[in-house]
Amino acid sequence: MLSQITSVLRSPLRGKATPLLWAVAILLLLVVVGTAPAWSQQLPVAPGGPANLMDAVDLRQPMKMQELGTPLQLIVFMGMLTILPFLFIMTTSFIRTIIVLSFLRTAMGTQQVPPNQVVMGIALFLTLYTMSPVWDKINTEAIVPYLDNKISQSVALERATTPLKTFMLKHTSQQELGFFIRLSNQPKPRRPSDVPLHVVIPAYMVSELTTGFKMGFVLFLPFLIIDLVVANTLLALGMMMLSPVTISLPFKILVFTLADGWFLVLQAIVQSFRI
Repeated sequence: MLSQITSVLRSPLRGKATPLLWAVAILLLLVVVGTAPAWSQQLPVAPGGPANLMDAVDLRQPMKMQELGTPLQLIVFMGMLTILPFLFIMTTSFIRTIIVLSFLRTAMGTQQVPPNQVVMGIALFLTLYTMSPVWDKINTEAIVPYLDNKISQSVALERATTPLKTFMLKHTSQQELGFFIRLSNQPKPRRPSDVPLHVVIPAYMVSELTTGFKMGFVLFLPFLIIDLVVANTLLALGMMMLSPVTISLPFKILVFTLADGWFLVLQAIVQSFRI
């Protein structure tokens, strides 16, 4: 599988590859970074071998059976591959996007419209759009030089994580970041780049959850006003047995459509990451 991915990245379309392809490559690099301590303990350094254990397995070449280690190490490595979707979700703009879209559907009261597949698809491709500047920088500074054999694998990993870490730090609250730094019992970093990745990711996740809920609260307000107006109107007319939701739902859909709500919501999500 790794050889197939490498062959695709080496193709003439490498410079025009889709962001999703680069996302897979980046997440593979991050998995190697996350499993570095385990590899360091289990892979002995042979005389004359690579100085950095991160270069012990060359992802540009087909893997050999000797490089896979023992069956237990292979099982652990394959198990680590299951973290790829979570890395994509928790280190990109996907968290905020899916939370805002979920709040929007709940505020409108449309139950399963749009369906979950549509909401996930919108969040996925909007994430690819908002993260494209970060991935383009990773592609230019890390992936292309690495595939051209200009830099080693360890240097490529370091260069690949820097733009992603910068993006997360830009959208991370200082309060959450300071809390996780203190919790890790590490010395105070002098520069943002000195903060380790395992500290940045949870701080970024908490910040994204907070921001998503704030945006969801703002989305709820206009729909809440419509519900109150309809409920008071029905109460004044003595139609207490009629559910206000049945009457307010068409009005909310009408107002949202006339205001071009989908465009405004998606525009707000994108602009919140470009500030």
